[in-house]
Amino acid sequence: MKKALLLFLGMIFILSGCSNSESGRNETKTLYQAINKGDTATFKIKLTNKEFYGQYEINYHGAFKDSGDVMGIVKGDTLRGTYRFQHYGIEKWHTTPIALLKKDERLIMGEGALEIYMNMPYFKKNIPINYKNPKFVFEKMH
Repeated sequence: MKKALLLFLGMIFILSGCSNSESGRNETKTLYQAINKGDTATFKIKLTNKEFYGQYEINYHGAFKDSGDVMGIVKGDTLRGTYRFQHYGIEKWHTTPIALLKKDERLIMGEGALEIYMNMPYFKKNIPINYKNPKFVFEKMH
């Protein structure tokens, strides 16, 4: 019985290792930047056909900043995920949903109505994300 369990766990470990290497093949790393009324945002992401992850930082007029990690899924031209960050560098971590629309060489930040479930904020499912008048439009840095 123990041998069968060890064999099963070994196979899962090997298969998960293979699937991770497959997803990394089509990965692109990109740096984006956006400026809005003195606020500067930088967005460093690694993007595959199915998911994205990276770092996001907002510098508010050079006085303070929010910085942390983003991760989520890609569906067509839309990136939806979570931004986990520290506000002003204070030790407490905050989490908020993030939605971006890929258009040409840019990422347009969307806004949506939020709801909280089990102390985690989410975009409401029945209300579409608004990409008009975005706070940030990220341009690809070369």
